[in-house]
Amino acid sequence: MYFFLALTTFLKTFNPYFRKHILNSLESHEYLFLNTLFVAFFVFLYFIYKLIFHDSFLDKLINKISNLSILQIIYFMLIAFITISSSIVIINLDKFFNTPLINSLLSKGISAGLLLIVGIFIFKEQYNIKQIFGIFLTLFGVYLIAGDKSD
Repeated sequence: MYFFLALTTFLKTFNPYFRKHILNSLESHEYLFLNTLFVAFFVFLYFIYKLIFHDSFLDKLINKISNLSILQIIYFMLIAFITISSSIVIINLDKFFNTPLINSLLSKGISAGLLLIVGIFIFKEQYNIKQIFGIFLTLFGVYLIAGDKSD
């Protein structure tokens, strides 16, 4: 399983560079619409595959959707909104500001720091000093790499 995680992570590292290359020809909103169209197409293909090769897939899906609470539906909409908003921000950063490497490092570093804070204060997770120090070093390394460009 770790192999697949490593492989998908490796493949996703190319995304910022592909995006940067595509943005040489397209505007940010055009890229977002076209990317969303392709994602929807591939999700639709996966849906058709599941429909054909798994008999009760659709019945289970409809049953599970009908059992969602209003709060869960709101969370789904919130996740979709955050996904679209963050995509727009990252696309514009890649096109007009830092390099894809810097943007990726900043987003990963900030995510690690926020995950630590949310985990400790909201979910009451326990971290040892070695883990906290490692996250601090990661954030400090991102700060050093993304530092002032006035040199």
